[in-house]
Amino acid sequence: MSDMRRDAPMYLVDLVLSERPLPRRQEAETETFTCGGERQSALVTHEEVQNWANGTQEAIICSISHAWETREHPDPCRHQLQHIVNHTGLYGAAFEADIWIFYDYSSLFQYERTTSHEEKSFRKAMNNMHLMYAHECTLTFRIETLTPKHVWETMMADEEAVVRVYDAGSKTLKEKPLKLLEANRTPYLQRGWCMAEIEWSSLRGVNAQHQHIDRSESQTQEPFNLNGRVPMIPEKFRQQMEQAKFTHRSDADAVIYLQQKIFREKVIECQHLVLEGLPAQEILALAHALPHYENLKSLTVRRFRCGEEEATSLGKALASSQVETLEIRGIGESGRFMVKALAEALKINSSVRDMNLALNEIGPEGAQALAEALKINSSVRDMNLEHNKIGPEGAQALAEALKINSSVRDMKLESNEIGAEGAQALAEALKINSSVRDMKLEWNGIGPEGAQALAEALKINSSVRDMNLLQNDIGDKGAQALAEALKINSSVRDMKLEWNGIGPEGAQALAEALKINSSVRDMKLESNEIGAEGAQALADALLQTVRDTLADDLDDGVKESADQVPGRRPFEAPVRLEGLARDLKTNTSVTSINLLCSFIDVEGVKALAEALKTNVSVTRIKLWGNSIGDEGVKALAEFLKTNTSVTSISLAHNPIGDEGVKALAEALKTNVSVTSIDLGRNSIGDEGVKALKQVIEEKKKMGFELH
Repeated sequence: MSDMRRDAPMYLVDLVLSERPLPRRQEAETETFTCGGERQSALVTHEEVQNWANGTQEAIICSISHAWETREHPDPCRHQLQHIVNHTGLYGAAFEADIWIFYDYSSLFQYERTTSHEEKSFRKAMNNMHLMYAHECTLTFRIETLTPKHVWETMMADEEAVVRVYDAGSKTLKEKPLKLLEANRTPYLQRGWCMAEIEWSSLRGVNAQHQHIDRSESQTQEPFNLNGRVPMIPEKFRQQMEQAKFTHRSDADAVIYLQQKIFREKVIECQHLVLEGLPAQEILALAHALPHYENLKSLTVRRFRCGEEEATSLGKALASSQVETLEIRGIGESGRFMVKALAEALKINSSVRDMNLALNEIGPEGAQALAEALKINSSVRDMNLEHNKIGPEGAQALAEALKINSSVRDMKLESNEIGAEGAQALAEALKINSSVRDMKLEWNGIGPEGAQALAEALKINSSVRDMNLLQNDIGDKGAQALAEALKINSSVRDMKLEWNGIGPEGAQALAEALKINSSVRDMKLESNEIGAEGAQALADALLQTVRDTLADDLDDGVKESADQVPGRRPFEAPVRLEGLARDLKTNTSVTSINLLCSFIDVEGVKALAEALKTNVSVTRIKLWGNSIGDEGVKALAEFLKTNTSVTSISLAHNPIGDEGVKALAEALKTNVSVTSIDLGRNSIGDEGVKALKQVIEEKKKMGFELH
């Protein structure tokens, strides 16, 4: 492996600028380039490769698959070199790692090999060539085009355009014009070795590591880049090799043997397969290859095109596979074809547990097909159908299936336009179903009627843990109905109601329910219009019931209207923390106070600080993005002098100056619990920095971090 280049873009750019072609391996031994003001070898050493294997050196290994355009030199016109520089240069700019290039002419000892070392190295490499193209930690860059005809003919006619190559007659290097070299203009895709490299490269678990880097302008402007590949089964590959062209026909047997060997090894080992950009014929190839993936646990197929025939073939292959996790995302109608085929497969398959079919636009018909499968299937637990336009009809079909199915735990139906009618159907199913744990219905326009129906279901259902109704316009009536359900229900833990047009009445109803309910851990009400009254009611209720965190999303509900605070936009008044602070003095369950961007004023912070002087449970305080100023920080500093529980405080984006920071620094001299303070985006000057520096060194010894 000492035959690869280090910092390839830098060295290869030198070749391009000096109009030199890639050197033969024998000459590459003495090639150097300038890096950091020093001359370095263009070749990577065995020691460097070993360091990479041990994880002590970063490098991206890129194997180049290309045609040899002449017997003496594969790239005499530097066509391939330019593509390699263009593509690897992007990697060099994006990653802080060396770019190592495997290019056979420069990486393997070429004819004429004059020492036993050269011959032994070459034979060993040839026997293991597939490793460079199939290894999970390498990339393959495929160059399919030959030098353009006009460039080739121009160089053929130019006597002064010479290429430095090995001359067998004189056994020396000579500069020869292109017309004296033995040309080979056989297309890339007809060459046996090139076809083998494609196959080896397609055997990786992630096919995005195999890239076609010389696509024409018309190809790159296509809306979907469908150049993904799937490995051929050995029998199919053998047939292809019968038509392939080799410089030495005897190489065919070696290529066939290697392809069969590596195919068996890779597919049997593969547990996770991610395929992108497959055209229809490759979907068919996947159907043929899938039975050979005996240990495959997860399959992801994204950005593909296919027709009914290809989808049906893959569906049949999946019916008998052992895949447990499946993600399918097609282009246009391809997704619909595939989902219908999968629905048929699910009637037989008993291994698939998780199915992600989001963004396939399956419509009502696709949902109906899946519903019929779920009436029979008993293995699927997680069904993701987000963004599929299933509508009320699709939701009704799934609801009927859920009345029978007892395996599905998580049903994701975000953005499916199911409306009130679809929600009502699902609600009826939940009155019977006892397996569904998570029901995600965000962005579905279910309205108050849909929420009311779901609320009635929750009075009976005891399995649902997570109900996500974000952005559904349920309003006060919907919130009130859910509140009544929560007074009875004891299973729901997370209720997400952001962006729902809930006002003070809805918030107060929810607050009353939370005083009784003992199961809800997380109630999200961001971006509603609950006002100060609703916020105070929720704060009082949540302090009785929350277990680990205090109302993550009260930020919009703790603000007053513009009428109450002239000159401010609606809901921009300071949070009133007096009641909250009073309860914190005796509360022993709240561990985190999250009041980010809640317009907290100085008085509110003082009340909070006073409560925390006696509280022993709170460990994290998040006051990011408020207006507490120096006076607020001074109040917090006073409680920190005696508090021993708080470990983390976020005070970023507050108008804190030197006076507040100096008070905080003074408190930190005696505080023994705080290990992290975030003071980013404040107005701290030299005096504040100096005060902090006086304590920072000692605090670092205890793991303290200053942001």
